[in-house]
Amino acid sequence: MPISHQTLYDALYNAFPEAQIDIEDLRGDNDHYAVTIVSPSFIDTSRIEQHRMVQDAVKDHDIHALAIKTTIPK
Repeated sequence: MPISHQTLYDALYNAFPEAQIDIEDLRGDNDHYAVTIVSPSFIDTSRIEQHRMVQDAVKDHDIHALAIKTTIPK
């Protein structure tokens, strides 16, 4: 079942309230997204750990495809 942009944003914001979150609906179908998250929560974590943190934040939602880019603030 597709997930709205707002629902996805809310799930990510709840997990990373201090983050800059950018979401792109890749196909306009609410089922294929790319997210970029810049968060201090990612400091001292590996890229794999960062992506797992994002996946955990949205685990209760059915998303067909989610491309994840994570970085720490500069």
